[in-house]
Amino acid sequence: MKISTLFAAFVPELRKLSGAQLLKIWSACAPWSRNWIYLHLVLLLACCSVIFNLIIRVNASPFAMLFGLALGLTIPANIYFFFVFSGRRDALRQFILENWEEFRSE
Repeated sequence: MKISTLFAAFVPELRKLSGAQLLKIWSACAPWSRNWIYLHLVLLLACCSVIFNLIIRVNASPFAMLFGLALGLTIPANIYFFFVFSGRRDALRQFILENWEEFRSE
């Protein structure tokens, strides 16, 4: 299972990409520079931390920690990638076709 299956599940073009491929396509097809993408990555991690800490504050059992970690890692990233790339699916397909050797499934 590739990392983008968890983080970008709602955008079919981004599923089954490795982390490096996801970052490359993110910087190529998003309307921001690489520095803004890094800022968005930090903001996503902050959202993950807030969700995890809220769930731990409610219940600090090991099951709640695992549940909070799973929710915190998947929900903000999936929502983010859906809103950023849902209108850019044609650009994603174009970029993948232009760089087919790098993005083909192994």
